[in-house]
Amino acid sequence: MYTTRWIAPSNIAIVKYWGKFDHQIPANPSLSFTLTHSYTDTKLIVIEGKTTQGDDPTVEVYYDGIPKPEFQPKILKFLKAILHEYPWIMGKLLKIETKNTFPHSSGIASSASGMAALACCIEDLHTTHFAPQSFRWHKASESARLGSGSACRSVYGGFVQWGLSSDGEGSDLYATPVQQVHPDFKTIYDFILILDSGEKSVSSTVGHSLMKGHPFASRRFEQGKENVIRLKEILKTGNWSSFIELMESEALTLHAMMMTSTPPFILMKPKTLEAIQKIWQFRQTTNLPVGFTLDAGANLHLIFATNALEAVEQKLLPELQYLCEQNLIIKDLIGRGPYKVDS
Repeated sequence: MYTTRWIAPSNIAIVKYWGKFDHQIPANPSLSFTLTHSYTDTKLIVIEGKTTQGDDPTVEVYYDGIPKPEFQPKILKFLKAILHEYPWIMGKLLKIETKNTFPHSSGIASSASGMAALACCIEDLHTTHFAPQSFRWHKASESARLGSGSACRSVYGGFVQWGLSSDGEGSDLYATPVQQVHPDFKTIYDFILILDSGEKSVSSTVGHSLMKGHPFASRRFEQGKENVIRLKEILKTGNWSSFIELMESEALTLHAMMMTSTPPFILMKPKTLEAIQKIWQFRQTTNLPVGFTLDAGANLHLIFATNALEAVEQKLLPELQYLCEQNLIIKDLIGRGPYKVDS
C-alpha cells in the first residue's frame, strides 16, 4: 500500500481558453494566476487490487467522506489517459479521499484543483516508489491537463501560461510559470463572490464543444492569442489600468461566446450583473485598481491591488455581501501552487 496527500489550489484565468481540440489541446493559449485558500485536498491510497497487473485500475472516490461513485467515470478516463506514463497503476485499487474549501461545480475551477491534486499525488508516488527521481512538475502538469485542461495551470504558483504563444513561449502539452512579473502583481487579491453555489446548467465540457462551428470562434481564438502577449507585457510593467481593461474584456467575451453558441446558454445570474455594476461604480468613484473576472459560472472574482484592500473591505464589500449566498465571500490572493502535506 502506498499513500500520499497533496493540496492543489484553484486558479483564475485572466486570458480565457474556450474551445479545444482532441487530447485536451487548447484552441488558444490562456494565462491565469493560482490562488491560496481555494484548494482541493486529496489523499491517494494505492492498494494492490484483486485483479491482475494487466487489468485496468479500479477506483473508489470519497468527497468530504461521502462515497461519490458518479466521480468514477471521469477519473477512470483520466487514469487510462496517463497509463503510458504511469504503468504501475494497472491492476491497482486507487482510493481517493478529497475535499474542497469552496463550492463544487460552481465555476471556481474545482476540476482544475481536483485534477491537479490527483496528478501531483500520482507523480509523487511514481517518483518516490516506482521510478525514483526528482518530482517532475511538467509531467504533473501534462497529466493534469488530460483530466481537466485548466488543471495544468494549477500545478504552478503565481502567473501561469498554458498554450504555445506567438512569442515562442509556453506549450500546448503543459503549463509554464510566467517569469517576468512586476512586484505590484505579486500580491494581487481575489475575493470570490459566491452568488450562486449551485451546479452549472451547462458543463464546461459541453461549452467547449459548442465552439466547434461557432460563427465567431476563429476571431475569438486569435483574440485570445493576442491577449496573452498583451497581458505578459502588462505584467512586466505593473500597469493596473490596462490589466483591468483586458481582464474584464476577456471575462465578458467568454460569456458572449456562450450566449451566441448554438444552442445558446447563459451562466451569469441577475446578481452577477448587479455585482458588476457595483464594481464599476466603485472604481469610477474611487479611481482604485479594482476589477472583476468570472469563469464559466455565475460567481464573480473581485480582483484588486494591495493599495485598494482597505477601501474594498470597508466600502465595497458591504455593497456586495448581501448579494452573496449566506453572505459568503471567499477572501483569497495569489499563491505558491501545490504542496505535499502529511497524510
